[in-house]
Amino acid sequence: MTSSRLRIFLPAVAAIVIASVHPASAQIVALGHSAVHGNVSESEMWPALLEGMLRAKGSQVHVANAGVWGETTDQTLARTPSAVPAGTKLVILCDNPANDVRHNMSPAQAMQNIAAIKSQLKARGIRVVDVWGTYMSVWRQPGSVGPDGRHLSVEGNKKMAVAVVGMVR
Repeated sequence: MTSSRLRIFLPAVAAIVIASVHPASAQIVALGHSAVHGNVSESEMWPALLEGMLRAKGSQVHVANAGVWGETTDQTLARTPSAVPAGTKLVILCDNPANDVRHNMSPAQAMQNIAAIKSQLKARGIRVVDVWGTYMSVWRQPGSVGPDGRHLSVEGNKKMAVAVVGMVR
C-alpha cells in the first residue's frame, strides 16, 4: 500500500473502531424556547447538566440544546426538521404559549403548534417527552428562579436536570 493510501486508510479504520467501541446510546434534543436555552451559562443549563448526569451513569448520550430565546411556537414548529437531526431517539420538549401571547398570537394556536411539533416528531419515530409541567413545578420551588423572575436560576437548572433524568431511558 502506498504512503498516501495508508494516510487515508488508517484514519478511516481508526474512526470505525472508535465508533464501534464508543457508540452513542441515543441522541437527545432538548427543544423549545428560553425554558430550554436558559438565562445562565451554557454549561449550567439543564440540557448540559442532564447530559453530564447521563454520562455519569455510563451512557455515551449527547443532549443537544435546541432552545431559542424568545421563540414562538410557530417558529419552533418551522425549525423542528432542522433542529432535530436524523438519528435522534428522544426529544425533550419544553414549550408553552408565553412568547406567542407576548406577540399577540392566540394561545389556542400555540397549543395546536405544540401538538403539531409532537405529531411531526412521532411520525419520524422519535419519542417525545413533554416537560413543561416539570419545568413549572421546578420554577415554583424556592431558589429556582433567576433575577429576571422568569427563567431558571443555576439552582433551578440543577433541579430541572435531576427531575428530567428519570424520564430519559
